[in-house]
Amino acid sequence: MARDNIDFGIDLGTTTSIIAVATAADATVIRNNRQAEHTPSAVYVSRSNKVLVGQPAKDRVEEDPDNACAEFKLSMGKLDERKQFAASGRTMSPVELSAEVLKSLRGDVQQALGENIGAAVITVPAAFELDQCDATRRAAAMAGLEFAPLIQEPSAAAWAYSTHLATEKGFWLVYDFGGGTFDAAVVKVADGEFSTINHAGDNFLGGKLIDWGLVESLLIPAVRKEFPLPDLARGHRRSAGNVAKLKAAAEYAKIELSRSDTAEINLRLNDADGSPAFDFEFELTRADVERVALPLYRRSITLCRKALADTGLGAGDVERVLLVGGTTIAPALRELLADPADGLGIPLDHSLDPVTVVARGAAVFAGTQRLPARPERAERALSEGRVVLDLQYPSSGSDLEPLMGGLPPRAAERRDWTGATIEFVHTDGTPPWRSGQIPLTADGTFATRLRAGERTVSTYDIELRDPHGTLVPTDPERVSYRHTSRQGTAPTLSHSIGVGLDDNEVRWLVRKGAELPAKARAILYSTVTVRRNESTGMIRVPIVEGERSKADRNMLIGQLDLTPAQVGRDVPAGSEVEIEVRIDESFAPRADAYVPLLDEDFEIQVELGRTGSGTDLRGAAEDLADRFDELAQRLTAVQLAGVDAVEAVDLAEGFRTDDVPGEVRRLADAADVDPDAASTGENRLRDAQTTLDDLEAALVFPELAAEGRAILRDTRELVAESGSARHRTALHNAERTMSAAIASGDRTVLRRQVEVVREIIREVLEDTGQLTAVIFLAREEHLRGDPDPRVQQLLQQGRQALDAGDAARLTAVNGQLEKVAPGVVGHVDPVGGLGSTVRASDR
Repeated sequence: MARDNIDFGIDLGTTTSIIAVATAADATVIRNNRQAEHTPSAVYVSRSNKVLVGQPAKDRVEEDPDNACAEFKLSMGKLDERKQFAASGRTMSPVELSAEVLKSLRGDVQQALGENIGAAVITVPAAFELDQCDATRRAAAMAGLEFAPLIQEPSAAAWAYSTHLATEKGFWLVYDFGGGTFDAAVVKVADGEFSTINHAGDNFLGGKLIDWGLVESLLIPAVRKEFPLPDLARGHRRSAGNVAKLKAAAEYAKIELSRSDTAEINLRLNDADGSPAFDFEFELTRADVERVALPLYRRSITLCRKALADTGLGAGDVERVLLVGGTTIAPALRELLADPADGLGIPLDHSLDPVTVVARGAAVFAGTQRLPARPERAERALSEGRVVLDLQYPSSGSDLEPLMGGLPPRAAERRDWTGATIEFVHTDGTPPWRSGQIPLTADGTFATRLRAGERTVSTYDIELRDPHGTLVPTDPERVSYRHTSRQGTAPTLSHSIGVGLDDNEVRWLVRKGAELPAKARAILYSTVTVRRNESTGMIRVPIVEGERSKADRNMLIGQLDLTPAQVGRDVPAGSEVEIEVRIDESFAPRADAYVPLLDEDFEIQVELGRTGSGTDLRGAAEDLADRFDELAQRLTAVQLAGVDAVEAVDLAEGFRTDDVPGEVRRLADAADVDPDAASTGENRLRDAQTTLDDLEAALVFPELAAEGRAILRDTRELVAESGSARHRTALHNAERTMSAAIASGDRTVLRRQVEVVREIIREVLEDTGQLTAVIFLAREEHLRGDPDPRVQQLLQQGRQALDAGDAARLTAVNGQLEKVAPGVVGHVDPVGGLGSTVRASDR
């Protein structure tokens, strides 16, 4: 059948994928050739290079892991990631593997409906980054889906629920706990529209972590205890087959335990040589699963609370939680979510199947999206003697009488349409309806209103008649309109886009949550001179994606390097560089730079796709632990000084509880044979580094307050012994202002008052003749081990002058020491972590 709208929606999942088609008022899941609603996201390649997708491939992941692959969704966007299939010698990227799954789903449509589709809406996690979205688009094109708009999974779920819920105004929270990712999205419903106004998510938090937790904490220890398999481990290459069997068994048992209290695991495991040898039996209980899953559930709840808090909402403001994803079937999770103290305390809605709801919602949305016009279709219609109509009308909406308009039509020969009419006929309407014959203008334009059925799709046959009343064949022959009680608004940006600056900070241009399409512009300034004739200097503008305050903690998605060979004249430091970023409705970015001095535009190369970081996870875990220990010591010093540091304490306690260094070490052990473990470890590492950045920032004010109190204490003693009335008055005023600054958290005033107190110390020492001695003693302490004989000779002379009370001679020695061994000045790197050579403003 010919379709006006896309109509098909695909949930391309980490563990399973589903395709659905829009119906009159809802959507229907299309079953595969095994009559299952979902297809495992798994691929197998045989020795003869035959590709199997779905359940046959998933079964082989356990038996033949060298030639089968699953859970590759989280590697989307990685340019250097490839799975090698040993028997055939073939290698495939995550994009190619995903394309095979999409081809399989297209084949299911062909078998079920007889349609060879070339367009579908595809879902992506709300937390997906731009390169992962781009990889999904490329997989779609590779699979023959030439037109594949993307929709975020929580938004798709909201589309599905919108066809069933009667809410007129309020908020929903979409809780989407899938196989590989977690998303929490806040949806606002008002005036017949719903929109996602905020989200929080984790691309590495999913049900598969529960599976791995069961394998590593229960099943592997049990196998080792019973059988001679001491090397059995997730990261041991020769154990891959046994580990794959244990993980599959854990997944099946976990699902069964959503309905029962115990599940039996019975497996035939291989010996060290790979031959079947051991019969493993294990009784897994619901309590086992809950113990492993509880920390993950709590992590998801923290993200939900963050999404709500960032929107200024509380539990009482949200009407319902929409449950999405297979993990939400677990009774313990539902009980926890409903708990007002430990969970969310918001009513749960699981009226739709959480496993298929995303695909169904994507299809409902697809039913509102018109297929793009195809020029070749119009040319073919003209060659067949048809008149090509240019109709302007909404594909969907809440209006029961949508406006239909026509622009000048195209025909093989130029025509005068005076006296011609057009009529729209809805024969399936209740009752059947005709628009009546609408006269066309001389150039063929017209406008009218149609009558649509409520909450269904209305299809109208088109009857174009020439001035003699003769029917004229048209393209299209019919059009359709979907009436909906609610419409979703524009998609929103998942992660902020900005420019990395020379101090490693970020100038954010388009913030997370912005409606798409979006664009923003900023004026920056170069920090280096680009000299054309001397071939020196370079203007570097890094474009980053993320939310972290430090530029190099975010994802680098593009970079401009403006070199001497690209400029027609010298560009001095401080020159303006105007940056513009644009993101379209399908999350595709573009960035440009304009240099007014050159009056020239430069496209910033946006290369969506990441390469392996080469991070030594084990070493990084140790560095992380060492850095935390140093920060913890600084926090202890602040607390001993009696300074309040609530934020820093909370961050430190959270870091200890999460034990990220330990988690990264465990993932590093598995990363040698499990690319997913490496990706998860790198993500957790970046998050932990950001947490420590936040902890260090949270210590700045408390440490400054502790320094202020310490210097006040020393200054009081000095002024009491040697100060004048003027010094006592100045100290009293500084102490009062400093106390107020500490109480109000005013860092600027506090820092200024610390310097004021230092100046009081200097004045007292100078007035009492002690300043020269203090300066010498500080130099003596610093230079005691200096190997330069001149330095040691001057120190000896200074000590003699100090002992003799010869102030003039001591002053002369200080001056000579400053020349021979000047004070050490800390090196400051002129560029930030990404090598940026632009700054936000003149300074």
